[in-house]
Amino acid sequence: MKFATFAACSEELGATSSRNDMTTLLARLLATAAPDDIAVVCYFTLGDIAPGYSGVTTGIGDRTVAAAIALAAGTTPLSVEAAARETGDYGDAAARLAGAGPAAEPLTVAAVHRGLMDIARAAGPGSAERKVETLAALLSAATPPERRSIVRLATGKMRLGAGDMTLLDALAEAFLGSKDARAPLEHAYNISSDIGLVARTLKSGGLPAVEAISVTLHRPVRPMLTQRVARLSEIPERIGSPAIAVEEKYDGERVQAHKDGDDVTLFSRRLTDVTHQYPDIVRSVQEHVTAGTVILDGEAVAFDHETKTYRPFQTLMRRRRKHRVGEVAREIPATYRAFDLLYMDGASYLRRSYPDRRAALEAVLSPDENISPADRIVTGDLNAITGFYIACIERGLEGIVCKSCADDSFYRAGAREWQWIKWKSDYAPDLADTLDLAVVGANAGRGKRAGTFGSILCAAYNPEEDIFQTVCAVGTGFTDADLADLSRRFAGATVDRQPARVMATPQAAPDFWFVPADVAEVRGLEITESPVHTCNWDPERRRGLALRFPRFVRWRDDRSLEAATTTAEVAAMFRRRRGV
Repeated sequence: MKFATFAACSEELGATSSRNDMTTLLARLLATAAPDDIAVVCYFTLGDIAPGYSGVTTGIGDRTVAAAIALAAGTTPLSVEAAARETGDYGDAAARLAGAGPAAEPLTVAAVHRGLMDIARAAGPGSAERKVETLAALLSAATPPERRSIVRLATGKMRLGAGDMTLLDALAEAFLGSKDARAPLEHAYNISSDIGLVARTLKSGGLPAVEAISVTLHRPVRPMLTQRVARLSEIPERIGSPAIAVEEKYDGERVQAHKDGDDVTLFSRRLTDVTHQYPDIVRSVQEHVTAGTVILDGEAVAFDHETKTYRPFQTLMRRRRKHRVGEVAREIPATYRAFDLLYMDGASYLRRSYPDRRAALEAVLSPDENISPADRIVTGDLNAITGFYIACIERGLEGIVCKSCADDSFYRAGAREWQWIKWKSDYAPDLADTLDLAVVGANAGRGKRAGTFGSILCAAYNPEEDIFQTVCAVGTGFTDADLADLSRRFAGATVDRQPARVMATPQAAPDFWFVPADVAEVRGLEITESPVHTCNWDPERRRGLALRFPRFVRWRDDRSLEAATTTAEVAAMFRRRRGV
């Protein structure tokens, strides 16, 4: 595929505010992609150059980009930086600045991908210069629209607004006749976490080949998610299983552990490789898991060995630094609480019941203080569930997760279903609700906040429509450090129109729109009906749901957009407040 074809589609995608139009444009693009190109086209559409879990990025910043554009355009980096300030984007600056002009041979998707991968792999002495030269060579051979896309891909700021589910809809429309046929593609994606693999397999082998995609070591499975209920007493009825496993819920980081002999890889909830952050957990998996090959799902939790108590999530997040990892690991030891087994010795366990998976987990895990199965009880009695919950809260835990023990209690990768229900202290009637919300825009700061953003527009995720519906604008709770960080966090994230996957009323429209990428934890007083916000929008009454008196708590960089609080969960909070 000519790269110009992808770049032209990118221009159209950036100009549309309709998710249906976005799906149609992508379906048309994917239908014309060759089998060797379609995976890369998918990665490019999502703003990546490889599967997200691979961690492969170009690793270049504004200074490198400015130098490459200057080299290609025959100007100075200072001129490029001035153009970027004027246009608000290095991609637009690259498109505007004159260069040598496109090469006689048009650029292809494969050629651009090779160049970007060369940049990503460059390391050692002279690597910075090689990155500049490689990027400049691509830009010199490109047309203005191509230059814009190349720079945005190189900097990880493609900002097309297409999400995973929109791309799967487009694949279904292009090759299966309708986006309603998405289910088998979504399943393959959920167990492989590689949308390029799904696309390439579909293009070359059809649906039977896609259905043959299976769980593979060192390729993360998208995690199964929990539902919420309005009252703890609803849990037995919702789960519908005579026996319910009630597990401790920890204030840590969801971690999936892949073990192949002594080779261990750890993935976060966002499918990021976090192996380097947890050398102690790697060692525990190596020493205490007896299976030769296995995939475990669990939680990394900061643990104080002297007091035998768990430490809060914020403490654990200090483990994210890339330097002094060993020293920080000694300062903040992490324990691994495994609660599921997804794969063992060549066989997927996803279609086995929860009791079978738990039995297999306990059989292969030799527990100690640093690694053990999550503590639990199995009961059908509401009083026992309540008592276990109270005991968890008294021990400083977040709450409980209740799981079905029925014969069909399978591990549904990527799904949020009633097989698993969480109940946290946040849900108690006398406490405020906490939501994990996608940031979709911001308003300009005034007074002491001049020069940065004064508030952020937040939205809940509607998985049925794959859109984000606004629920509040948050302007309080930020520390001075948080405020200073806002400009850095959202640098280059603004777009000039409402993104296609964001639903908002004119009254809620912010000064700046963002393509959703970041998740914020927000605490509020209550959920109320609102004509301003679109969460659970009722088109006849022209009202949605809003969070009153929202207050910023922290960034949830461990949360993917699709793992944000859903519109259904917000509706459940609203019903709970009303006692319905």
